[in-house]
Amino acid sequence: MKKTNNIFYIVVFFVIFAITGLLSELHAPMKVSYLENRTLSTIPVFSFKGYKDGTYQKKLEEGMKDQSYIRKPAVRVSVLVDAIMGRRDRNGTYFNDNGTYVKMETANSYSDSRLSLNTRILKVFAEKTGKTLDLCLIPPKGSAEQDQLPAFAPYLDYDHMTRQVWKDIRGDKRMNLISLEAFFDQKQEKYFDTDHHYNSMGAYFAARSYQRSRGLDLMDYDYYSPVTVGSNFRGSLYKKAPLYDAKYDNIETPSKVPELSAVYRYGYDGRLGRIKRSKSIYEPEYLFTSDKYSVYMGGNHGLAVITNKDVKTGPVLLMIKDSYANSAVPYLCGSYKRIVLIDLRYYGGKSLLSEIRKQAPDRIVVWYEMLDYATESRFASLLR
Repeated sequence: MKKTNNIFYIVVFFVIFAITGLLSELHAPMKVSYLENRTLSTIPVFSFKGYKDGTYQKKLEEGMKDQSYIRKPAVRVSVLVDAIMGRRDRNGTYFNDNGTYVKMETANSYSDSRLSLNTRILKVFAEKTGKTLDLCLIPPKGSAEQDQLPAFAPYLDYDHMTRQVWKDIRGDKRMNLISLEAFFDQKQEKYFDTDHHYNSMGAYFAARSYQRSRGLDLMDYDYYSPVTVGSNFRGSLYKKAPLYDAKYDNIETPSKVPELSAVYRYGYDGRLGRIKRSKSIYEPEYLFTSDKYSVYMGGNHGLAVITNKDVKTGPVLLMIKDSYANSAVPYLCGSYKRIVLIDLRYYGGKSLLSEIRKQAPDRIVVWYEMLDYATESRFASLLR
């Protein structure tokens, strides 16, 4: 009787496997998993050469796994099992029982020597440009909102990193480390629950901290008439560990901003020649995609020039930045005639120094999340 039961279960298993495989073959191939934020393998075309050297079988296995109808629920169940077993980290992400996430950033994610090297490179860059260089280094969520971390979860020491940067620029009159004390003091939620970026409130407090460091200020948050433009946002951290009960974030954008125009060059692939002009710094079509944060300026561009049409004469601010700067621009643009943003990941021009001289900024700010700053490998390109 026991043997019969074993045969029955084996037959059921192979039937399920065969049906799943057949369905995977019949449906149109899925190219991208938005849940996991990665490109999927497809089922390969049969070839005798691939069969003989084993590559066909390997690609077939990967394709069958990725194209299976049960893949999405399997990923979710896997994360749920981790949560039930008490595990609180997956794919470089911490997750909590309340459906919130924190990007896993620890002391092992960077080195002090690389952090110091980047600061020294920027000191040389400041000398070459002859401009004051501000460092606005945004704290990661686990540093600013430590109660969001799972108990005893290891995390990087933002204060240690800040002291290291201060030590490396001490005595240099062209370098200025922006104090974000006021950012830390705010009790409001400043980060998305499911994404690594700060939310609109966090972007506002970072922008206000920067302006105050320069003897300027911003109006209160409500002055900018924030509008909820999306209410079903689940960000990049959710995709790494998709819990069934994960929270949904709201996307807010300030509606009371000057009349602006934007010119973007060099898109995500960094190629030369692509120029896009816009009458707004918001791209609403991204609210209908999984990349809703790109509602700000359509995401990252190698070079973006934002012009304030309400200001005839005024200072020009140049931002060397990561994606955290995108949502801060709406709060800063009222104080400048022009804001120029350079993203080293996608810049396709020949000489950054020439481009910066051409833009003729009055002041330059490096606007990075702290770990991004500590691990950036492209700062040396600023010297060419």
